[in-house]
Amino acid sequence: MRFIFVDAENTGLKEVEELPVTIEDRVLIFSRLDAIKQICERRFFHSLSCYPSGSNQADFYIIGHLVGLIASLSEAQRLTAEFILHTRDNALIAAFQFQCKLHRLKHQIKGTMQTSSASIDTVSIPTGSPPLSLEQRICLQFHTAQTAESVRKKLSQPKADFLRSFNSLVQTKKLKRVSKSKKTWIKS
Repeated sequence: MRFIFVDAENTGLKEVEELPVTIEDRVLIFSRLDAIKQICERRFFHSLSCYPSGSNQADFYIIGHLVGLIASLSEAQRLTAEFILHTRDNALIAAFQFQCKLHRLKHQIKGTMQTSSASIDTVSIPTGSPPLSLEQRICLQFHTAQTAESVRKKLSQPKADFLRSFNSLVQTKKLKRVSKSKKTWIKS
């Protein structure tokens, strides 16, 4: 079973209209806009808009629903469930991933993360029985060229731990420099 959370205040009307779902998916749309509520009614999505107006209120509501839903599932249901988030909000992505990893749930992030220089695609990491090592998580992030520091910040790792794992990946030639003049790296 898939649980799909859509931050429609952040992604917009088009994303809700074109959302690929099956009849078995549970789709939760978070928005206060009437146009989005109408689409939800037409597509049989669950529209949630009872949160206060203001900065990050929809985000808090989404995380609250995620945690409540996780608590209501049995262990067997948690193992088969997949949690998907559609957003472009970095803080919401971080909070959603944290909760899913904390409870060892399979999850995906759809959309892009906004950075100060450009937007980059996020990597969804399904979490299953053994958790991924830091080296594995670093390697997954380098599917596109980027700096080591940007990956370290995305993974929220202390510099010493990150550099130890990063240098190991470079020495074993799992990562390579994109250009001699830039500090960008990519998976080999």
